[in-house]
Amino acid sequence: MNLGRYDNSPNKKFFWSFVFFAIAAALVIANFTLSRVTVFIYPKIEDKTGEIGLVINAKAEKPDPTNGILPGKIVESVGERAESISEVTPRRTEDFAKGTIKIKNIWKKDFFLQTGAQLVQGESPETVGDSPKNIFLLDNEINVPANGEIEATVTAKSKGIPGNIPPGKFYFLRMSKWNRERIWAENSDNFIGGEIESKFVTEDNINKAIQRVAESLGKTEMEKIKSTIPADDKVSPALTRVEIIESHASVAPETQADNFQVTIRGKVSAIVFNEKDLKNAAVEKFKEQVGANQEIESISEDKIKYELSDISNNDGKAEVKVLVPAILMSKLPSKILDKKSIVGYNENALRERYAKFPEIDSINVKFFPFWIKSVPSFEGQVDFEIK
Repeated sequence: MNLGRYDNSPNKKFFWSFVFFAIAAALVIANFTLSRVTVFIYPKIEDKTGEIGLVINAKAEKPDPTNGILPGKIVESVGERAESISEVTPRRTEDFAKGTIKIKNIWKKDFFLQTGAQLVQGESPETVGDSPKNIFLLDNEINVPANGEIEATVTAKSKGIPGNIPPGKFYFLRMSKWNRERIWAENSDNFIGGEIESKFVTEDNINKAIQRVAESLGKTEMEKIKSTIPADDKVSPALTRVEIIESHASVAPETQADNFQVTIRGKVSAIVFNEKDLKNAAVEKFKEQVGANQEIESISEDKIKYELSDISNNDGKAEVKVLVPAILMSKLPSKILDKKSIVGYNENALRERYAKFPEIDSINVKFFPFWIKSVPSFEGQVDFEIK
């Protein structure tokens, strides 16, 4: 039987040596040509709202963003408006509790009770004792039939919550014991009304109502002004001021009422301006406020807000405060992107290095292929991406 034999000839050894060195060389070449690292840098981000002051001047012919001056005009209108106001202040106040009782008479004769006859809830004076008595008064005179009963209404003698009593039995004051055994009263429902909620018109209610009606007058007059200006111009409630010439409320402060009426007469001053020019000027002025170590990542122009700071009808000028919301990003010094300085760094070393830069919030590192664990020495194999 032929089991074969091992070929140990020089040619065979040379072949396997060649294969080994060829594979090793291929791996070295692949390592140098394929290895790559990408460092993702996340600069520090700041949400900032810049406050810009601009002047709208009726004498200006064109926008002057450098000096914050814009052309525009002030339009005035006088009007009157009245509104019914239901926003009043509720208060809980004490009142006289009321309820219905049944008076029972087990005697063989009718029994007459006068208006104001006094009752106390309890079985008898002995059970109530000497403690303060919660007294109720009969609203009307009444004749209780013999061996019968009759309904009647009573009112607490004193104001307050103690008059809101549950069902129970009553005895009459100033009545002999003999009569009390034959005539008494009972209630099956709770008494109510010892405390009630009332509405009062306060001075604060009136002042707030005047301001609300003034705002409504401003909007009404502003709509009239809109119909008289060019399509590119704009009027806004934020740049409209109402000067109240006179105001009147239908009730005095501290009057109990569910509603009231307010009438005002006022002068409306509206700024006519070009919104696009206003926003552009505000953005340009905001850029001047950004420090040398930061740059603007984005500005939300649709969220820019403005309001009237001051207005002078005599010289046709209005001061406007503009709020510009923006996202600022730290500028990165050039040494952060120096590839030679990070050769041989592993991920931990990279994180320690970039943690020292105040301009950087965080980093991520991606090595390729998977067995690469440090930064290659060739600059072409190192990439930075600013996120």
